[in-house]
Amino acid sequence: MSISFHPPALQDRSAAFAAANRSGALENDAAFANLYLLRNKYGTELAFCGEWMLRRYQKGNRAGCFGFPLGGSENFREIIDSLRREAEMQNIPFRFTLLTKRQCEQLESEFPGCFSFEPMPEYTEYLYRRDALAELRGSRYHGKRNHISQFWRAWPDACIQPLIAENAEYAVKIAERWLLSRNNPADYSLQFEFSCIQEAAACWEALALHGLLLYADEKPVGMSIVSEISEGVWDVHFEKVIPEQPHAWPVVVNETAKCLNSVEYLNREEDLGEDGMRSSKQSYHPDLLNEKYTAQWCRKETV
Repeated sequence: MSISFHPPALQDRSAAFAAANRSGALENDAAFANLYLLRNKYGTELAFCGEWMLRRYQKGNRAGCFGFPLGGSENFREIIDSLRREAEMQNIPFRFTLLTKRQCEQLESEFPGCFSFEPMPEYTEYLYRRDALAELRGSRYHGKRNHISQFWRAWPDACIQPLIAENAEYAVKIAERWLLSRNNPADYSLQFEFSCIQEAAACWEALALHGLLLYADEKPVGMSIVSEISEGVWDVHFEKVIPEQPHAWPVVVNETAKCLNSVEYLNREEDLGEDGMRSSKQSYHPDLLNEKYTAQWCRKETV
């Protein structure tokens, strides 16, 4: 089977979403907006073979790895064998990254004893039922409701507006103010995230992005940017609030969930091993932890 990889292009979105949707993907690395916006960071490449979408990474901490094939139902073994030959041609180990537990089980079922698996705990994703974040019921959300009440009491005329291509520049301005409040705004990861938000705003409709703007005193103070991974599952790519409005963070989370009223799950992505991020994501009480793994071919070939 011949495989022709290419960098993600905006015209790939429909085919990429269809493949993720057929797979019932929950993982944020299957969202086309992430594939496109992070393409330079990871040297991401895509290939479409029939119903299958294949992913290959050439840079960063994913360099030399493949993503799990998505979207197909037939010829799975042939697809895996073709990817293994690709790795052999590049003279690199045959590896997959960011596999879900279900994907690991499928590899082991089809190729028993051929792969070794290692957990990637810092890439475990936090998924929440949309209705739980929209309603924030029960004592465990008392603190969140208190912050939200304080915000609305302080700003009774505050309002929510849809984030669309025509006002996406305000999301960039909010992100810039957030960035400048960091201890080290020149940090590469922060700068790269900001550049992704800029590109998201510039390619809003082509990436099929959605989101909201939170206004207080007639000024934008918070935003979220989201997109659909598969039917009923959406990824929260970015959430930002200006530094003067700390109580606005749970307002953005809560209002985003309210706006997406036909969605079942929101993927608020991983914590990357950062304590503050982990604490924040755990404080919203995830309904599903989507664990991730690497897989490396370990079968010894015999002559």
